[in-house]
Amino acid sequence: MTEQEKKELLDELEKRIDEKYKGCLTREDVATTLKAPREKWFRDDNGNGRDSLMTDAFDSTIIAWQVWETIRKLTCVVCGKQYVRHLANVENADEIAEELCQFIYDLKMDFKKQEDTK
Repeated sequence: MTEQEKKELLDELEKRIDEKYKGCLTREDVATTLKAPREKWFRDDNGNGRDSLMTDAFDSTIIAWQVWETIRKLTCVVCGKQYVRHLANVENADEIAEELCQFIYDLKMDFKKQEDTK
């Protein structure tokens, strides 16, 4: 068997394997998807969420992370995707999540101001 024949055989096998396993879930990088808004709004300088903007706004790390889960899901809905891992190819997913974070933060801060004036 010549080198060319080996190469053609390998190419054909690779093509068949790709077709056979197309659509099967593979390990996808979800850590970098929506990373910028998550880091800005839900992480502090130490890399945890104790002193993040959203934790300060909601006075609770648990509620802040519930807010993040909701923003993630809303971003998926707005982009027409079912899972965050599918947002990797959506150019403006980070901007949408950023806008949602800003909107929620502003609403919460306005609500806190109203509560303080009562």
